[in-house]
Amino acid sequence: MRKLRVGVWVENGIMKETGGGHGYVNQLLKHLSTYKFESADIIFISYEPFDQDSIFYNKSYTIKWKKFISPTLKQWQRRLNKITGSFDFHYYKTDFSEEIIANNEALRNELKEIIDLIYYPSPGCAIPNFPFVYTLWDIGHLSTYAFPEVSMNGNFDSRKSLHDSILMQALAIFCESETGKKEAVKFLNINDSRIKVVPLFPSEVIKDEIDEQKPESVEEGTKFVHYPAQFWAHKNHYNLIIAFKEVIKALPYLKLILTGSDKGNKKYIISLVEEMELMDSVIDLGFVSTENLKWIYENSKGLVMPTFLGPTNMPLLEAAELGCPVACSDFEGHRELLGDYAIFFNPKDPKEIAQSIIQMVNEGKTGKKIEYISRFNIHNALKSIDESFSDLKTFRFCWGLNDFIR
Repeated sequence: MRKLRVGVWVENGIMKETGGGHGYVNQLLKHLSTYKFESADIIFISYEPFDQDSIFYNKSYTIKWKKFISPTLKQWQRRLNKITGSFDFHYYKTDFSEEIIANNEALRNELKEIIDLIYYPSPGCAIPNFPFVYTLWDIGHLSTYAFPEVSMNGNFDSRKSLHDSILMQALAIFCESETGKKEAVKFLNINDSRIKVVPLFPSEVIKDEIDEQKPESVEEGTKFVHYPAQFWAHKNHYNLIIAFKEVIKALPYLKLILTGSDKGNKKYIISLVEEMELMDSVIDLGFVSTENLKWIYENSKGLVMPTFLGPTNMPLLEAAELGCPVACSDFEGHRELLGDYAIFFNPKDPKEIAQSIIQMVNEGKTGKKIEYISRFNIHNALKSIDESFSDLKTFRFCWGLNDFIR
């Protein structure tokens, strides 16, 4: 019997500034391109052709896709109204729904000749009504508090639609941990046999070939702890800043380094730093290179992660693999990742956060790295994917696509 033909979807829009999502997908795609699957043949599917120097080039297929761009007068309307205040344009958006439906049908007919299903390494589904594997990172709109990024400005509705409709149509759902699987069953009421655990793994920052490089704005000899997180509300910089006011009473020499892109909350957090008179104690580096990030891990007194969103977070694994102490939110998923490697705290309690940071700094590197053995690595992730493809084949081959794709 032939192998399962899997089209791995390569999304061109995942940029480095997206943080962990980019690190995860980038690492996974590179290893998928070289891994020898027992149960599947892999081909990389994209809207855009790959360069001949790309690692995907000899295993790639560029699908034929028509981009429908509706004409708009909105920008001109705003400019003219600003100039004269007397123009009253009406905006009409061309309806391309029929063309898009016809194009999707053509795409499905095209793909069914080369693949049996599509595997999306990040959450989403680009081509409807075609067998696929969905990747589930979190269920934040249900599992945590109503932060703006999961509940406001249409975010809740879009997430709910994605999980209630598209995710439910997947042949299989890949989660990053047993905790993530439990959350999916609990909040989404999914048959757990459809959910496969593909262990989370660290980004390439842990690799020996990455040469660490000190950020220029960090002075030599600086003693610090760090928090690598984008400025979302759920990342809980607020309670960390409150806690750090107490930390420097006990450890006045200590600095807090923040790294990550602004997602709309940075101005507010910096204003809090100013209000708490911590400008000399908090160093905001923004988005940093992989080389800078490795230097930070290697030289930090510890990673502190007070996030409200789990169930897992990649920096915890990166820190542990590089021997950096960890203090983090007490989530079931975090305990699954790190066992007794970390110090766990209540992310709502600044006093507990402060006590955990002080304990982490005072204990230092205690040799836990030697004891730290994790199943959360890229090798186990690939092995799990291969086993999942083998399982998928047993029921995916129960039907042919010719009679169902139209």
